[in-house]
Amino acid sequence: MADSREIIRSLFDLQAENYSQQNSAGMLDHYAPEEDLLFWSSEGAQINGHDALKLWYETLFNQFEILSVKYRIESEWGGADQVSCSSTWQFETRLKEVEGAVIELQSLRATHVLRKYQGDWKIAHIHSSPIGQASADFPTS
Repeated sequence: MADSREIIRSLFDLQAENYSQQNSAGMLDHYAPEEDLLFWSSEGAQINGHDALKLWYETLFNQFEILSVKYRIESEWGGADQVSCSSTWQFETRLKEVEGAVIELQSLRATHVLRKYQGDWKIAHIHSSPIGQASADFPTS
């Protein structure tokens, strides 16, 4: 079995790529089946279903350009079929359809629980909270 950090990094790299490409279908591929899914956003939304999660991502992607996505794994814990981690994320965004919109850094602290489903690692639980501005030279792991 791959080590916990490698499992997390592999999934997060795909997630960051889909986020940057504003690919809501790709984002949904990273999540567990509905019966196991619990998503708490930094805005306080609690989402349990794929339809609601798709709407959440589509609303976000319609509102913002996603210019960059960076993450750093802070700590991780592993088991045979479940891996958990805490991480820090930084998004460089700009409001769409607003002339002269400035680029904003949005920083989040997140806790993820990943579970194995039919051989693939998926996000079963995520909770994210906003944090203060991160540095522009945000190091990634």
